[in-house]
Amino acid sequence: MKRILLFALSAAILLCAGCASKAVKTLDTQEVANKLLSAVPFADQMSQIESETALQLYGLDESTVAKSAVYESTGATAEEVAVFEAKDEKTAKKVKEAAQKRIENQREGFKDYQPKEMEKLKSPVLVTSGKYVILCVSDQNSTAQKIIDSYIK
Repeated sequence: MKRILLFALSAAILLCAGCASKAVKTLDTQEVANKLLSAVPFADQMSQIESETALQLYGLDESTVAKSAVYESTGATAEEVAVFEAKDEKTAKKVKEAAQKRIENQREGFKDYQPKEMEKLKSPVLVTSGKYVILCVSDQNSTAQKIIDSYIK
């Protein structure tokens, strides 16, 4: 009887350990956005946009996003910070696709208007972790990546 109980207890511990390693941290979208804004040097003034406006900008609806914190520049640059908490991991894929489309739209808009901004749009930091999608368009990709990694790893 003791062996069976010990085996069951060991199995339960192993199962819990496996679950813990797959768990994604819970992020505060506003905190992550604020950290990016304070630590990444942006050339332009960044302003937060309302959640409803952000969803429209990204072509998303309220059924996909639980929370968001989105900042964009004055329009003189392509700089942008967007942190989304999707409803779940499945809808996070849709949010990531929307972010990729947003980058493409920005590339189209800036290629003739401000060609020097294309460097920022060439490889912006776009990270998905669980139900979170984080985008940072700046001249400091390595800094942005380190900050994002500190939240998701």
